Amino acid sequence: MRLWDEYGMRLIRYGGVTIVSTIVGLTTLYIGFGLFDWPAAAANLVSVFVSTPFAYYLNRQYVWEQKPGNHSAAREVGPFWVVTFIGWVFSTLVVWGAALISDTTVVVLLAQVSAFATLWLLKFAFLEKFLWNDKSESVSERV
Repeated sequence: MRLWDEYGMRLIRYGGVTIVSTIVGLTTLYIGFGLFDWPAAAANLVSVFVSTPFAYYLNRQYVWEQKPGNHSAAREVGPFWVVTFIGWVFSTLVVWGAALISDTTVVVLLAQVSAFATLWLLKFAFLEKFLWNDKSESVSERV
């Protein structure tokens, strides 16, 4: 129960942010792959780049309750995009593989969800321990 006491509410809020960014990402992926017939990897790239700003701002302010403003490019934005890049590479490989198996839009959408779901807890741990581990002050203020 100690883990739940320490991280439970934050995980719930993180899950809510994930739902929002997933809806944005899947909608973008659907439009690119399903409607405009873009290659799966290209549609996935656009999807990740469109959904990441939502994920960053919502995680920073709603989940980890950082003060508005004072975004550090080196300590927050850059590392967040590095983690996003890793997720993009992984999800692109999964989406590309799914598109090879089936050109059905639903299969490609499920592939992207599966890839990001696999990384979900790892990303939470990274954000918790390295980016925003102290709710009382932003990372840039601790340095």
